Amino acid sequence: MQLRPEQLARHLESPLAALYLINGDEPLLVQEAADGIRAAAIKQGYDERIRHDVDRSFNWSDVLADAQALSLFAQRRLMELRFNNKPDAAATQALCALAAQPPEDTVLLILLPKIDGKAQKAKWYSEVEGAGVGVSLYNIDANELPKWLTARAKSLGLSLPADALQLIVDRTEGNLLAAAQTLEKLKLLHPDTAPSVEDVAAVVSDSARYSVFDLADAVLNGDATRTARLVLGLQAEGVAESIVLWALQKDLRGLTLIAEQMHSSDQRQASSQLLTQQGFWSRRQGPAQNALRRLSLPRLQRMSSGIIDIDRAIKGQSPDRAWDGLLRLAMAMAGRPLFTG
Repeated sequence: MQLRPEQLARHLESPLAALYLINGDEPLLVQEAADGIRAAAIKQGYDERIRHDVDRSFNWSDVLADAQALSLFAQRRLMELRFNNKPDAAATQALCALAAQPPEDTVLLILLPKIDGKAQKAKWYSEVEGAGVGVSLYNIDANELPKWLTARAKSLGLSLPADALQLIVDRTEGNLLAAAQTLEKLKLLHPDTAPSVEDVAAVVSDSARYSVFDLADAVLNGDATRTARLVLGLQAEGVAESIVLWALQKDLRGLTLIAEQMHSSDQRQASSQLLTQQGFWSRRQGPAQNALRRLSLPRLQRMSSGIIDIDRAIKGQSPDRAWDGLLRLAMAMAGRPLFTG
């Protein structure tokens, strides 16, 4: 049986199924789904927990032995199988065997990386899911993040104005854990009042990732002097190159998409709606408009094509220094390229 993620909590109020198959790549969503099943298991008397971390060298005879063994100290058990990779042939064979003959007085919790729709049609997946409950946890993209944050804030009793919500979206895109932690901090700091955008800014500034947003703002504003100082400062502080690249790439991608749409529709200026769609909230729309006037579509496209070279340098797949590439990209986006030609 398949369940949508939002159906899981209600389902867990009933007697548990023999097997739960959870798949997804977003750590927070997988963790919360697993925590919900564990809590329900404890409440329903499954007072022993057995965990197996499955990798390529995993010995499945251990699991099969555990599945058949009766505990001396507890009659009901929760057995977890946490996969680091997608199941190989030996794993799928073992899972099908467990699904065909579930261990007595045991709930099986199987946690997998994301399994796409095509792979979910495989025989092994259908057999395992058919023996219990399957839940697919899809990543929350930028367009869905405001809705997800609003629902989560409501569950915490928080009421956020639109600009405060957008600030959280802008500064935590791609990191649900950071977004969730921001809401929890706001609840602790403002238990009886609605946090303002200034309150949110004060909370997110505590994150080590905040300084890269200073850089992103300097780049968008065309402040080349501050841009260079911030890149060198981030390097000196040991901030991960991938985080700096993420912040620059996010704005570069948005500006490029906007410029392409303006070109195709023969517009001279981007609309507020178009800017919002690409993640430029109210305070950043003026600087974004200036950046679009400063940077032509061909130049934006050339800079975008260079992202892969910086990424390769970060991963050690190139002799180039990643920080040199990040400085060149940031200065070019700020309108003062270090090299021309």
